[in-house]
Amino acid sequence: MAPDDGNQYRGEKQDEKEQEKKQEKGQSMDEKYRRNPLGFVSFGLIIIWLGVTLLLKNQEVFLDEDHSWAVFAWGAGVIIFVEAFLRLAVPRWRRSVFGSFIWGAVAVGVGFGLWFENWEIIGPIVVIAIGVAILLGRLLPRR
Repeated sequence: MAPDDGNQYRGEKQDEKEQEKKQEKGQSMDEKYRRNPLGFVSFGLIIIWLGVTLLLKNQEVFLDEDHSWAVFAWGAGVIIFVEAFLRLAVPRWRRSVFGSFIWGAVAVGVGFGLWFENWEIIGPIVVIAIGVAILLGRLLPRR
């Protein structure tokens, strides 16, 4: 075997390995989607909502820049809450929703803070709500 043949063989072997990795990545994304389609849908909806909010901001629908981000945060919080309620309602999508409720509450709280620009009151209320949710999650009986 000539030296060039060895290098060619190594190059072909590397190409095969790279193709296998690409196939594995593709399969893992498909597999993740099949396991959690609701998560992908809600993430896509949040990205679409971001685009809508930015479009409205650029069309000067909002007078204050903070108000546009508040509307985005509220919308994202609502999407997260809807996902959590759907997980509770549909048995095949059932998973732990505790984190979703916390992130939804944080998004809505941030929206209120940006809209009213009163973080001295709203910030601590959000933190208190998160603490109460954590305690309720541990103290309430599980199904």
